[in-house]
Amino acid sequence: MITKDMTLADVVKEHPNTIGFLNGLHLDYCCGGHEAISIAVREKGLDVDKFLAELNEVAARKTQQRDVHEDIESFKELKVTDMLDDLEATHHVTDRKLMAETEAYLNKILIVHYPHHGEMLTRLHHLYAGLKAELEEHFAKEEQLVFPLMRQHPHPDAKTLALVEELEQEHSGAGDIIKEIQELTDNFTPPADACPTFRHTYATMEQLFDDVFIHIFKENSIAFPEYAEQA
Repeated sequence: MITKDMTLADVVKEHPNTIGFLNGLHLDYCCGGHEAISIAVREKGLDVDKFLAELNEVAARKTQQRDVHEDIESFKELKVTDMLDDLEATHHVTDRKLMAETEAYLNKILIVHYPHHGEMLTRLHHLYAGLKAELEEHFAKEEQLVFPLMRQHPHPDAKTLALVEELEQEHSGAGDIIKEIQELTDNFTPPADACPTFRHTYATMEQLFDDVFIHIFKENSIAFPEYAEQA
């Protein structure tokens, strides 16, 4: 039974099939997923009791997203070093690919739709460029510095734990930019005059962000806490 005192991160960890429901309400279960449900839901202007009833119903339902559910369940069973390998082989690869695709599409619609949506697209282009740079630098830091240290020190020392905390803080920064983009795009709702490329840009960006959320959730709520427990 999910209660209002649990966190959204706890919910997703135990019930991965709730991810689609939470994404639909734009509730943060990764970067800001450690607030009590009662707080997170009220901040969105939702009725807590109604939300809990619907969330428990979804959690009890057999998921239609078996891939996501099974992915998280299998990830939880890995050793920390294997978790790091998995993150690099899956999310780092997927997110880099989607970031490049989104950037290319966004540059196209910035030019084509500038006469009618120039102000919004300029802001979106600026925000996305900052996010992409932040994520690319973050991935490099994980792959070349922090993850190797975590592998070298299975029982973490103070230096490595401090670096892990830095990664979590960087996750929050990326999450804030994503939320700003969601607000700017009205949760990826294309304008009435949007061409197929415009719509595809939003769809690809949303796909990227969905994967980034799961990526961050795996690190913040599974891999990093598991590593810290080995101290």
